[in-house]
Amino acid sequence: MSFNGSSLAKLAFSAAIAATALSAAVAAHAEVSVSVGVGGPVYYEPAPAYVAPPPAYYQPAPPVYYEAPPPVYYPAPAPPAYYRPAPPAYAPGYASGYYAQPSRPRLSDMQQRALDNCSLLAPHEQRRCRATVMSTVR
Repeated sequence: MSFNGSSLAKLAFSAAIAATALSAAVAAHAEVSVSVGVGGPVYYEPAPAYVAPPPAYYQPAPPVYYEAPPPVYYPAPAPPAYYRPAPPAYAPGYASGYYAQPSRPRLSDMQQRALDNCSLLAPHEQRRCRATVMSTVR
């Protein structure tokens, strides 16, 4: 004799169904009701609290003493600056002495062309070119 696992499970399941049906029928016949209670909110009154009355006398706060800030010492003002007056404006060629404009040497046409061509050279060679041209001026 061998028992199959599935037949044993079927037998147990059918027995459970039969027991449930019989218990429901007996409970209905005996006029007994079964209910599942769900807990609702429950309110508990808080314990009484005692609050002491305010004091009749308050002690004054201690006096506050402030220390005077240290004096501020500013540096002495700078003496006034004296500037040399601007030179008077003269028309070109009419000034004399300190304010006279230096006269530019007269260049020949070839020297002027050579001096103009110095600007075509690289910047580090332009000074030497101008010095060479100006050295030929009499």
